[in-house]
Order: sequence, then structure tokens, then C-alpha cells
Amino acid sequence: MYVCVCHAITDSDIRSAAGKGVSSLEALGDELRLGTCCGRCKECANKVLQQSLMESCGTGHCKLGSAA
Repeated sequence: MYVCVCHAITDSDIRSAAGKGVSSLEALGDELRLGTCCGRCKECANKVLQQSLMESCGTGHCKLGSAA
């Protein structure tokens, strides 16, 4: 699903970035340019990011402690 239409960023892109260590909305902006145009995607993007980080805890690769 597209989360950021301005930059064609999908939930899969966000999950992939989280898997590479991205753990904050600001870092998503740096990595993917997410939220750097109109900003309407930020709330949804943060939900996808937080869910992905929580799921990583179940695999033994928890990144929640570094989330902002």
C-alpha cells in the first residue's frame, strides 16, 4: 500500500528501512524522503514503522529500544 504518494513510498519500503535499522520518523525522512513534501503521510508512516519495530521483537531482533 502507498503511504507517501508524493514520493511513491510503500509500507514495504518502510518495513525494509526498519529492517536496516531505521527507527524513527525523522530517520525515515532522511532515508526515504518520507514526509518531506506535504506531510500527510507521517501519521500512517509512523504506525507502519512502530508495527514493524514491534514485530522485530518477536524475531529476537528488537529495535524498539532505539525508537524515537
